[in-house]
Amino acid sequence: MNQFLCELDWPTLLAFIIVILTIVSTTYLTVRNQNKATESQLAISRELADKEKEKSRSEFISTSRQAWINSLREEVSDYISAIFSVWDLCQEKKGRAVVLRDLENPEYAMSELARWSERYGSAIKMAQKHRAQINLLLNPDEDLSKELISSIDSAFNLVTAESDPAEANDLIIMKLQPILKKEWERVKILDGA
Repeated sequence: MNQFLCELDWPTLLAFIIVILTIVSTTYLTVRNQNKATESQLAISRELADKEKEKSRSEFISTSRQAWINSLREEVSDYISAIFSVWDLCQEKKGRAVVLRDLENPEYAMSELARWSERYGSAIKMAQKHRAQINLLLNPDEDLSKELISSIDSAFNLVTAESDPAEANDLIIMKLQPILKKEWERVKILDGA
């Protein structure tokens, strides 16, 4: 055995061991560096995905808020229009009442009154529909919403009492504008503007 150890080519064996150690250490370092690079890429990917998710969420909320603003604006304008339609019918009734009474034709007067009542009922229903839709769009716990709802109810009460709703309708617009502005500011913040 001693002879085998003496005949052993020590420089070749040492070179072989160095090559093996170099291969093992290089492989280890390569795998370790690759794992670090992979972890780093995953972290970057997660961060970008989270940012994209938040951006998409903000865009969705922004789009939804803008749609809500447009819907509320449309409903309030339709409500005001419906209130003026009821007012116009009240004025028509007042103007025609004297004429129909003087005609001395009760059947015609009754048919006109029935036709007017049908149109009046439809106009009231339309105003009530828009009033309900506006109430559904608003937050009943917010002060601005409460003020708008109050002005909407005031216009309805005036017109059904056959009083001119023009000032009440102007008040509705004045109460609506701060709500729309507040929501628009929220949309701008979400959009990053």
